[in-house]
Amino acid sequence: MNVLLVTANADLRAVGRRVLEREGHEVATAAHSGHALLAGLECDRIDILISDLKLDGVTGEWVADSLRRYHSDMRAIFMADTGTAPRAGVLVRPFISDDLLREIDAIRPVTLPAAS
Repeated sequence: MNVLLVTANADLRAVGRRVLEREGHEVATAAHSGHALLAGLECDRIDILISDLKLDGVTGEWVADSLRRYHSDMRAIFMADTGTAPRAGVLVRPFISDDLLREIDAIRPVTLPAAS
């Protein structure tokens, strides 16, 4: 799967990239919403957006909505600061790599078996 990871936290971008690539994903990263939108134009396909819920003056949901103009089947996971109410599709910091991978599995499109 092609993943776009968007966070201002350089350490989280680096660790997230390593974890996701180890799991076989193609990963592009962006430090802010502008870079995320440019990556969306440059990438042939984005299957999953993993983004901070709050970015530089916009929300992760806004970035997801904007990217879906070009990647209509893209799914999204958001990362939120400690104290944010937990909800589906939102990872609240601190979290571990297993939490992130579980969220990816939860939103992964179901592949139907081929017709015989």
